Amino acid sequence: QYQKKLVEQRGVCAICGHPPKKKRLAVDHEHKTGANRGLLCWKCNYGLGLWNDNIERYLTAAAYLEKYKNAIS
Repeated sequence: QYQKKLVEQRGVCAICGHPPKKKRLAVDHEHKTGANRGLLCWKCNYGLGLWNDNIERYLTAAAYLEKYKNAIS
């Protein structure tokens, strides 16, 4: 199953699109049901886990980043 998904994703993380560096891609799963979703790099998988798959938090964060994308420091 891992190899099939890896081929489907062309060997890259399903979120950021980068290939794995040292560790192989992690099998991401839906935390309530345990169903496998896709393969993610360590950073993307960790990020999803930190916010417990809370879609509203991701959308709010995306809006925040969009608002300040051209901010000059």
